[in-house]
Order: sequence, then C-alpha cells, then structure tokens
Amino acid sequence: MNKDIEKDFNLGGSIERAISGDYELKAGDIFREAWGHTIKNFLSFSPAIVVLMFVQLGIFYVALKLQLGDPTVLLTALTSPESGALTPNIMQALFIANFSYEVVSAPIYAGICLMAMSHSAGLSTKPRHIGKGLQYTIPVILATLFSLLLQGVAGMILPFLSMYLSLAFSNSILLICEKQVPPMQSLLLSLRAVNKKIFVLAGVYVMVMLMFVAGAMFYGLGLIFVLPFFFHVKGIIYRNMFGIKLRIVATDRPKDDDDNNDSQVFNA
Repeated sequence: MNKDIEKDFNLGGSIERAISGDYELKAGDIFREAWGHTIKNFLSFSPAIVVLMFVQLGIFYVALKLQLGDPTVLLTALTSPESGALTPNIMQALFIANFSYEVVSAPIYAGICLMAMSHSAGLSTKPRHIGKGLQYTIPVILATLFSLLLQGVAGMILPFLSMYLSLAFSNSILLICEKQVPPMQSLLLSLRAVNKKIFVLAGVYVMVMLMFVAGAMFYGLGLIFVLPFFFHVKGIIYRNMFGIKLRIVATDRPKDDDDNNDSQVFNA
C-alpha cells in the first residue's frame, strides 16, 4: 500500500506582505536571476512562446480580415502614409484587432506566465504546460477585458495613465491562476501591491522595454531571448510580492510511477 506524505509551503511573499509593501525588489538581482532562468529553460520554454506568437498573429489577422476584407490594405497604408490611405476606418480596425488578440489569447498568455513563475520557483516545465491557463479561461479573459477597457479610457484622458494601469495590473493574471483570486479583485490587489514600490517596478519594466527595442533592431533576432526574459522577470516579481504555494510530496512509489505523473507546480 502506497502512502504519500504531502506538505504545503509558501515561497517568497504573500498577499498580506504585498499590499503592505513588505517585500524586496532589486532590479539587478531580478535581471540576473531572470537571465539565468532564460538560459536554463531556453529549449523547453521557447516553443511555448512561439505558439503564443502564432496564436496572437492568427487572431490579429482574422480580426483584420473580418473588418477590412484585405489585410494588405493596412500594410499599404503603413508603408505609404503620405498617400492618405491611413483612414480612420483602418485605424479603428487596427485598434479592434489589437484588442481582440490580447483578449482571446489571454488564457495562452496565462499559461506562459505560469511556466515562467514555475521556473522562478526552481521547477522545470514542458512545452505542453502552456495549456495550464486554459482552465482559467473565463476569469482571465474577464480580467484582461476589464484591464484593457480601463487602460483605453485612461489613455483618452492622459497617455501616462494608460501606461500606469498596464503596470499596476501586471500581476492580475497570476493572482487568478495561482491564488484563485476573482478577476476584479485580482486587478485591485495587483494595483495596491504595485503602488507600494511603483518607482522600482517602473524602472524594471522600462529597462525591459529598452531591451525589446534593442532586440527588434537586430532584425528581431534579439527577441528570441528578450521574450522569455520578460516572462521570467514577471514570474520573479510575482514570487517576491505575492509568493508561490508549493507542495512537497514524499512517496514510496517506484521511480517509474512518479515519472509517469504530470507533477503540479501550483494549485491549478
């Protein structure tokens, strides 16, 4: 008779510490650790990111095609702006397509975030774990939808507010998936925690944005490393702020039996 002994423990911060600001964030330490995870998990993590990119591009293309009929109209308008082809209708179609791919692909994005979070806890993942976020499809889509709507309204008032809300809500997806927090509450918790150390976090994400720009300058080849690096930065920040619940299982089962089990690195 096999008897497993399970014990839960928390790695990093907690919700209480996060909203009180009792957590430590050092940009240098975050970047060094994120780079280490990026290199260590590059071969297993990169395919999942490629899948996310293709899904998002597919949604973006379909959304444009439904609105414009011929998506190449947008390419013509962007390459020849002086021709006046960049009409309000095309701008509207571009906005809706961008909005659509972010909302529809949110569960896949959540799976990527969960994989990076697992790496920050010292656990390995496999490309198929990208599907871990699908079980939270509805709450993740609701949180993403509401976040984008708030950012859009704030951007009409002041562009800076839209950027601030994007940063403030950056932990909501992981709060939903890892802590099972309701969508609206996840946005509020993320905002309250981020506000405690807004300048440090802003500095971290500004540096990541500059890395995206630098990566894009080399024909986009640099993005091969910058994209996984970005997700690992998010995972490390979340761990330090809110913590990650882990479970240790001691078992007397044969090793082959354990290898056949798909181990959980979070309560999903």
